[in-house]
Amino acid sequence: MKKVYISIVFVLIISICYFFFEPIFAYAAGWNTMPTTTSFKPIIDHQEEVSKEADSVLKIIHQRLKSPAVSIAVGQHGKIAWANAIGYEDIEENTRASLDTKFRIGSTSKAVTSLGVGVLLQNNKLSLNSKVKDFVSYAKGHLSDISLKQLASHTSGIRNYGACFCFPIWEYYNNDEYTTVQQGVEIFNSDKLLFDSGKGFSYSSFNYTLLSAMIEGASKTTFPEFMQQHVFEPINAMNIVVETSILPKNTAKFYEVSGSEYQEVYKVNNSNKWAGGGFLATPTDLVKIGNAFLNHQLFDNETRAMLIKPVTLDNGEVNEQEYAIGWRNNTKDIFNDGKKITIWHHGGIANGSISLLALFPEHNLSISMLANKNGSSSDLFENVYAIAKLFIQTE
Repeated sequence: MKKVYISIVFVLIISICYFFFEPIFAYAAGWNTMPTTTSFKPIIDHQEEVSKEADSVLKIIHQRLKSPAVSIAVGQHGKIAWANAIGYEDIEENTRASLDTKFRIGSTSKAVTSLGVGVLLQNNKLSLNSKVKDFVSYAKGHLSDISLKQLASHTSGIRNYGACFCFPIWEYYNNDEYTTVQQGVEIFNSDKLLFDSGKGFSYSSFNYTLLSAMIEGASKTTFPEFMQQHVFEPINAMNIVVETSILPKNTAKFYEVSGSEYQEVYKVNNSNKWAGGGFLATPTDLVKIGNAFLNHQLFDNETRAMLIKPVTLDNGEVNEQEYAIGWRNNTKDIFNDGKKITIWHHGGIANGSISLLALFPEHNLSISMLANKNGSSSDLFENVYAIAKLFIQTE
């Protein structure tokens, strides 16, 4: 009888552990051999000289990243200058990636959301100093006194992902369906701030969940509807959508790749953080976002200047990441000739996807690169610079 009791307890413990730690168990099993991709070619065979060079660079990038698929688009002077894709949208179904393949864009969503903020700033529906309490009735405690600028620049003190009494135990691997922004805010609504708002910097996508609640309050509509009607439709970026449990047609499968093996990532649902990490998009539509930002298609230069100015803390110092309103604002000597150029950018990671949107304002150039594998967005910068140099040199 004692052995039976011990066996039952053991099975119960294992079951509980599996329930809360399923992502770890899933990661340890289900690996398959990656099909050979050395013979892969980009889906479009361009004939123009610079586009042909970009096609060749894309093939090199695909091999370097070891991603099932890589998709890139370039915008220059308000137009789509080049776009191409290579690899697998879905390995199991042998479906090749196309220009219509959507990827998770992770925190690049913050740059997308900044255009919605810009529209509301332009129309005097919001200001950088607007307080949460004036637009979000359900925000609790210290959250209500945070300003829009503090939310959008990660200087609010709101915490980032952590463990929870939920399934699975990590908030990052959330797989619940959230149908409203308010439900997303409830995840952290009662939590204490890490520091007094404005006195420090701590990156957290939850800032943008609360920011999207402010957007809803100011626009009197839901966040997805506002972005669709006032950002995406005016610039014809119709392949950007918020993630739900039902993924749209032409969405890439998302993978973990290790050496010569791959597996699909643990299933997650990013509906609790649309504004900060929950958009799906194609590179072409992200480039349309970049083109609109560079060419004042949605708001004027004065409004844009507010969005790309790195935010200072209460002590007068610029925050440690030179983070503005949804963009990092840096300079880089990409040609190694001693001349730095300005780059406004935002990378992103989401389960099974990496993303980078980079704008080069001095050259009216925007580039989006997306890949359907886990990794770091820092893996994409040098690859984006390789493409950027091709198009800058042809000006």
